[in-house]
Amino acid sequence: MRNAWLIPLPALVIAACGSPELPPAANGTNLAACAAGSCEVRVKSGDQLPNRELGPITVVVRDDRITLSAGSGNDRNGFSLSAEGTAGKNLVLNGHRFHVVAVLGDQGVLRAG
Repeated sequence: MRNAWLIPLPALVIAACGSPELPPAANGTNLAACAAGSCEVRVKSGDQLPNRELGPITVVVRDDRITLSAGSGNDRNGFSLSAEGTAGKNLVLNGHRFHVVAVLGDQGVLRAG
């Protein structure tokens, strides 16, 4: 009887865990909100963030990381930029700042500006 209090404990732990979720993004999935240079959006692989200076910034979400890439790369005078990070990291593409708020599975929350 001395250890009787241990029996309900697993039920309490399981009930408290729940499923992990991404935090809400201020602009939801409205990627167009990033055109002005400041936004917080939910992203997935294949999304493209509009950027007036760099052109579209392509997003890849994989292995708890977000990778951003931009550039023309199609001729000798082209350019190619990329940055990658996990939750909590800051990324910079040619002076444009991004913060990886969270990553879960194939989606993430990214803040620009």
